[in-house]
Amino acid sequence: MTHITKGANTPVPAGLLRVAVCRRNVPGTPAVDASALLLDAVGKVRGDADLVFYNQPTHPSAAVRHAGNAEGDGQLAEWLELDLPRVEPEVQRVLIAGSCDGGVFGQVPGLAVQAVTGDGAIVAHYEVTDASSETAFVLGEFYRRNGEWKFRAVGQGYASGLAGLATDFGIAVEEPAEPEPLDAVPSMSVGPVPLDAEPSKTAGPGPVDTVPALTAGPATLNAVPSTAGPVAVDATRPVPQDAAPFPFGPGFEPVVQRGRGQGVITVGGSVPPGPVIVEAWHEGEGYLYAYTLTKRNKDDKLVFNNTMTDFRGRALAFQGDDRRLRLRVTGDNDWTVSVQPLSVVRHLNGTVQGLGPEVLAYTGTEADVDAEFSGGDDGDSSFVVWSVDAHNPQGSKGLVFNDIGRLRQTAPIPGGPLLLLVEADGPWQLTARPLPALDPGPAPASAPPAAVPAPQPVQPYAGDSDDPGKDERRSKGLLGRLSRAKDEHSGRGAKTVTLVNPEPGRPAVLEYTIKDETEYGGYRIDRLDEYDDADKFMESSTHGTAGRTLLFGSGQSEVRLRLERVGSWSLRLLPIEAATPLTGKAEGKGSTVFRYTGPPAVHTVRRLTRDDHPLDTFTVQADGKKWISAGTAGRRRPVVGTLPVSAAGYCYVLITARHSTGWQIEPAALDTVPAFTDKVSGQGYGVVRHTGPAAEMMVRYEARGLLDLIALWELDERLEPIRRISMATGLQHIPQGLVQVRTGGGKWSIETRG
Repeated sequence: MTHITKGANTPVPAGLLRVAVCRRNVPGTPAVDASALLLDAVGKVRGDADLVFYNQPTHPSAAVRHAGNAEGDGQLAEWLELDLPRVEPEVQRVLIAGSCDGGVFGQVPGLAVQAVTGDGAIVAHYEVTDASSETAFVLGEFYRRNGEWKFRAVGQGYASGLAGLATDFGIAVEEPAEPEPLDAVPSMSVGPVPLDAEPSKTAGPGPVDTVPALTAGPATLNAVPSTAGPVAVDATRPVPQDAAPFPFGPGFEPVVQRGRGQGVITVGGSVPPGPVIVEAWHEGEGYLYAYTLTKRNKDDKLVFNNTMTDFRGRALAFQGDDRRLRLRVTGDNDWTVSVQPLSVVRHLNGTVQGLGPEVLAYTGTEADVDAEFSGGDDGDSSFVVWSVDAHNPQGSKGLVFNDIGRLRQTAPIPGGPLLLLVEADGPWQLTARPLPALDPGPAPASAPPAAVPAPQPVQPYAGDSDDPGKDERRSKGLLGRLSRAKDEHSGRGAKTVTLVNPEPGRPAVLEYTIKDETEYGGYRIDRLDEYDDADKFMESSTHGTAGRTLLFGSGQSEVRLRLERVGSWSLRLLPIEAATPLTGKAEGKGSTVFRYTGPPAVHTVRRLTRDDHPLDTFTVQADGKKWISAGTAGRRRPVVGTLPVSAAGYCYVLITARHSTGWQIEPAALDTVPAFTDKVSGQGYGVVRHTGPAAEMMVRYEARGLLDLIALWELDERLEPIRRISMATGLQHIPQGLVQVRTGGGKWSIETRG
């Protein structure tokens, strides 16, 4: 081990290094967050992307990433990974920094930074001994010197906190600006709709007598011949002057049809195959809905479903190669449907406002999108935004927003060209804030050095908390995004808490500490739905007083948790990248979250401590599906569970255990599963493969109590449970293929009759 003092330096190998910012685990001391800043030759970041931290865990170059937290041997550590050969040539230094939450560094015992090679050799260790009133610290730096990498112990503190440190290295920290109130948006007869305004009574496609009447029976919308190329945009929905027509989808003249009540519309051959915009108007109060129809003339996909007064909205549909677009439309009053080319789409350049469903085009770089939604007439309406690739609009959709009621939120979107599909029951506003581009690199030798581009300030965040100071902190540049996404909650006693997903559409890791100080002897946390119906989420007997679990498993935008029978508690949201990769044998204590990437596999789990508290593993798919994988039932004997991997190529593994229960988990290839034709036996959870034909077989089980049962589940080749075979002993029909055995820990056997 190479111990160095403040100001000293030491060579490090130019390979993959793991860097820990660590401290002693002493209850009540401030938490420390680690970050890395990539600096150029003049000691500045080139943009926001050059700061790597828990909510921006991977640098675009993939050379630096935040690798999560660890605990053990009385130490707490937050890990960073540096792949030095992949650091871009224009990056000369990588700073390792820490920020102190809830105190100063003089209160942090054993603060140190340590660099470790891939084989575990410690190549640098620096312990801070002179910290006092600082709230941010540059612990050390990796820097280039004569083609080699070295590490220097810096030990420079900042009493001005993270803002002072950030300013020194070129990160803009903006003072909050007063957000424009929603109801201050001027009313307009054409164009954006103010979010708090009443729906326009005059909105519509034009005079009724200018629209062709609906003939008896199904209508064919081919009265207007098609033309090649983009067409003029409907004057009531103009494309901004600085936005070119969207170059995706076929060109044709818009075709319009009007009706009342129920009608069936067929889009004729004048409309070429491809994506189209379907725009609908419905006069007055009442209900309007529309479905596309299948080849068998059955309802297929819902296009509109709305009760807004004087409804007007847009949706995306597709004219097929072998099937004409057909729509079933039902409205309480007069309605109009217009099929238009995709070139009429509104562009999300800056801020766009709307009322009801809409289709937007985004052609910029990666961006953060700020959303505001009025909540609809009843204040409890839904607001959903999906993104689709403009090159493949019928491909998979990404969830951007999904919430109910009035909201102000921010979510990331990838670079365009994208289509954003808005589903809303009221006025809304979207603002795109493109992220700053990376420096294109050094200029040619003959040219003078280019100035380092200043980072772009992040638009201030409009606060929504009861703490004005917290809202002010949230509004400050990139650091505001950091504070807002961190989403820490703490308190004492029973409370209902709303946790907002920092990245809607993705899960997050929930880190918790809960002290039980009640006479009831065990806390409980329930998850509440929109009707306040409760489902058990966590309790002390299965999750202990400290650990990690998974939240937003299906990408929800927020979750409400009700804490009962608790003393002091704290909840902290971390990005899903904080989940530890499950690549080999791992050991620990308490509840935690792993991410497994690879082919479908199994894992063994065993208890390392002499206790009989629950120890179970669960798997969660990318779409939020959750299954129990294995349970030890209070025994130290290892058991086998599943690692079912969906088409996404990964799954999350949850270990639930009390904070004092030790465990070991290890993945294994699917070919290690026992195969049998006539007989197989085991104890506790297991996975077996029946290689013979489906047959009646005798199932025996040595139960450990009256409530101890055996359950057999049929698995598919991805190890997903598809059918429960039986929950009883005796003769059972065992299919060919994979079978999971779930028990309370007793011995079992499966064999042919005889």
